[in-house]
Amino acid sequence: MNSLLADAAMAANHCPDSGIRERVRFAIQALEHLPRHIDTWQASLARNRTLADCLKIEPDHLTQSKLHACTLCDRGDFLLALPLALYCASFAHDDPDHSFLAGACLQRLGQPAAAAHFYRIALQLNEADAASAYRLGECLEATGSRDEAIHLYQWTVELARGSFELRRLQDLACKRLARLKVT
Repeated sequence: MNSLLADAAMAANHCPDSGIRERVRFAIQALEHLPRHIDTWQASLARNRTLADCLKIEPDHLTQSKLHACTLCDRGDFLLALPLALYCASFAHDDPDHSFLAGACLQRLGQPAAAAHFYRIALQLNEADAASAYRLGECLEATGSRDEAIHLYQWTVELARGSFELRRLQDLACKRLARLKVT
């Protein structure tokens, strides 16, 4: 994944939007210091505090980073979005949306095993999230964990049952199950 961050740093150098460029550079720098922060704040993290709390990172800063990452994802620029998503997921690990966003970037960048890690966290934080269940199933299927993928697709179908908003996701999960020949 370090090579992806190096690629993101190079891409940030060519980003015409100075706000995004600086925010991506900041996120990469923060991620480089992550091991030191974890060592320093280990006791606080064990008590379920986030690094953002420990380091007194303003919630608005994380919100803006997440919004920039979402904007970049909407444009299809998952490489530039990745450092921002990882920054949010690492420093505010208690928000399932942050983990989902990091997983989405990694999945779109062809890293299903790494993406599965973040989708799993998102699903642990919100076990009723059908999108996280489906995406985790996709990643597990891509990494050859067929039985686990089947379980996640079945869980997606159950979570989506009776919800019109989730009907498309339920249909996608059913198609995956049919392709895997599960009844």
